[in-house]
Amino acid sequence: MYQNRLFNRTRIQLTSFYAVVIGLITLLNGYAIHRVMLQTFERTVDRELNTLAGTVHDTLEAVLQQPEVVSPVAMKVLPGLCILGEQCSPNRSDSKLGELTQKQGYCLRLLNLKGQEIANLGGAKHKFAAEIPKLKQVTITDDSVSAALAGRGERYHVHTLPLKTNDERDWGYLQVAQSYHLLDEYMQSLHLLLIFGVPLAMLLIGGASWWLSGLAMQPIYQSYQQIQQFTADAAHELRTPLAVTRVAVESALDPAVIESETRTNLEIAQRQVHHLTRLAEDLLWLSRLEAKQLPIQQKPCCLNDLVSDLEEELAPLAMAAGIDLQVAILVKEPLYVMGDIDRLYRAISNLITNAIQYTPADGVVAIHLEYLENMAIITVRDNGIGIAPADLPHIFDRFYRVQVDRSRATGGTGLGLAIVKAIVHTHQGTIQVSSKLGTGSAFTVKLPAKSV
Repeated sequence: MYQNRLFNRTRIQLTSFYAVVIGLITLLNGYAIHRVMLQTFERTVDRELNTLAGTVHDTLEAVLQQPEVVSPVAMKVLPGLCILGEQCSPNRSDSKLGELTQKQGYCLRLLNLKGQEIANLGGAKHKFAAEIPKLKQVTITDDSVSAALAGRGERYHVHTLPLKTNDERDWGYLQVAQSYHLLDEYMQSLHLLLIFGVPLAMLLIGGASWWLSGLAMQPIYQSYQQIQQFTADAAHELRTPLAVTRVAVESALDPAVIESETRTNLEIAQRQVHHLTRLAEDLLWLSRLEAKQLPIQQKPCCLNDLVSDLEEELAPLAMAAGIDLQVAILVKEPLYVMGDIDRLYRAISNLITNAIQYTPADGVVAIHLEYLENMAIITVRDNGIGIAPADLPHIFDRFYRVQVDRSRATGGTGLGLAIVKAIVHTHQGTIQVSSKLGTGSAFTVKLPAKSV
C-alpha cells in the first residue's frame, strides 16, 4: 500500500512537471507563431503600400502643375477623388490605377505643405490627426465619430511621400493608407481561440502528461517489484537452511543428546552452511557478471573440446541416475568462439546437469554441437518431465523453480539458469528453450563463431 502511494505521488509530480513544461513550450510556440504571422501581415501591407504609393506618386508628379492645386488631369488620373468643399468626381475604375486605389481597406489623401487635407479617395469617412506628416511608415488611428461609436478607432498603416510639380516645385504630400481591420479581426478570432482553446489544450496536455508519466514510471515500478520479489525469494531461500542449522546446532549443544546424534546434527548444520555458502557465492557472482565487474578473457575457445570434456566429467553422474548421455559433434573441423572458457564451461555444465536431474531413470540426455550461418549452436535435449507453458517465460528468473520440492531435493540454489543466461548474453549469444510437459525440454545456445 505504501509503495502504491509513493508511486502515485511521484506520478502526480511527474505529470505536473510534464504539463508545465509542455504547456510553456506550447504557449511559447503559439506566441512565436502569432509574432511571425503579425510580422508577415505587416510586411505584406508595407510591400503593397509601397507599390501603390509609388505608382500614384509617379503618375501624379507627371501631371501636377501648381503647388497645392489639384489639376483636372489629376482628377482623371484618380477617378473618384474628392476635393474638400467641392463635388467628388465620378468614381470610375476603367484604369489600372483606379482599380488599385479602390481596393478594400485602402484610402488616399492629398495634403498641402502644412499637412492639411486637400482631397481624398476612399477616406472621406475617416478623420486623421491634422499635423505635419512624417515621411516614414507609421500607424495612425481613425478618430471619426463612426469609429468612436464602433468602440475603437480603426488603425491604418500609412505611407507618406512628398509631391512635386512637373517643374520640380514642392506641391505637398501624398498619403496612402491601408486598414488593419482584417488583421484586427484575425487577432480577435485568435484571442477567442486562445481564451477557449488554452484551457482545453491544458486538459489534453494534462491527460497526455499523466499517460507519459505512467509510461515513464512503468519500468521503474517493474524494477521495484522485481527487487521486492528478489528480496522475498532470497529471504525464503535463506530461511530454510538457517532454520535447519539453528535446530541442528541447538540439538548438538543439548547435554541430553548422545554423541552419535550430536555428530549427525553437526553434519546437517555443515551441509546447510555449505548450501548457504554456495547461495551467497552464486548471488555475488551473478551480480558482478550482470554489472560487468567480471572482465571476460577474450580468447579463442574450442567448443569441440568443451563438449568432450563435459561428456567425460558428467558421464558418471548420468550413469548413477540411469540416464543415457549422448553427445553428437556435427562439425568436422574445430569450432571456436571468443570468450572465457571457464564461464562457457559452467553455463553448458548447468544445462546438462539440469537435464540429468529432471529426467527420470532410463531417459536420454543428448548434446549436439553444430555450425550454422556463422553461429556455433549447442543444444541440450532431454525426454524428461518437461516444463509447463506458464513457466517458460520465468525459468531464467532468479530463484524461480518449476518444481519446488524436486529442486530442493537436488540441492540447487535456483540461480543456475539465471547464471547460464547471463554468461551467454555476456558472450553476445542467445539462449532459447522449447518444452512440453511429459515430453522433455530442449535448450539451445547460439554463440558467434570465430574462424581460426
